[in-house]
Amino acid sequence: MWLVPALKGAFLNLGAGLLGALPNIIVFQFNPETMSRTPALAQPTQPSTGAGSSDATQQPALPSESISFTLRIDATDQLASSNPIALASGILPTLSALELLMVPKTALSIDLSQLSGGPKSCLHPPTKLPTVIFVWGAYRALPVNVESLSINETEYDTLLNPIRAEVSVKLQVLTPSQLAADATFARGAYKYTEGVKEVMAALNLVNAALIGWSSLTSFAV
Repeated sequence: MWLVPALKGAFLNLGAGLLGALPNIIVFQFNPETMSRTPALAQPTQPSTGAGSSDATQQPALPSESISFTLRIDATDQLASSNPIALASGILPTLSALELLMVPKTALSIDLSQLSGGPKSCLHPPTKLPTVIFVWGAYRALPVNVESLSINETEYDTLLNPIRAEVSVKLQVLTPSQLAADATFARGAYKYTEGVKEVMAALNLVNAALIGWSSLTSFAV
């Protein structure tokens, strides 16, 4: 029997600016057990004011969606295997990478592209959040803003580096109209996920027909 490796959720930070233009990838050590998703209309329907008829189905944009879950980060296994990064800094690298998802690229105190001899950036470019893709399985890849992180550090090593933590994450999905014109990859990720959603909805229609036919057959018997 073929063994299929378990998929891990991840964040892909396209605007990390590491060594010039390299993204930063944060793979979840443990997939969260639950996730809360809240799709919402771009503009809530308005109650009738008595001033005439209005079309409550009209919407100015695609629906928004907020996502929240809790990540668990633990360096115990890495420490047991003498991982040099875990021994020196615990889980600080992962926590730092998560926190930088909320920091505009130009606000970084260290320009790693300059340390690597890359081209110099503008003196005062506008601050801009990095483009972050939330990847959850093979069918969902969404551009998001990380709205908030709630970090609960629960254990430390002798150097006071955290070695265990729980991080509550709140995301806001970005629709194509909210993305920069040059965010080609992020737009593609959104369109891919929406395309998969349409295919899954079509499969639901087929499944509903199959269930309905089975019910009629059993009733006739």
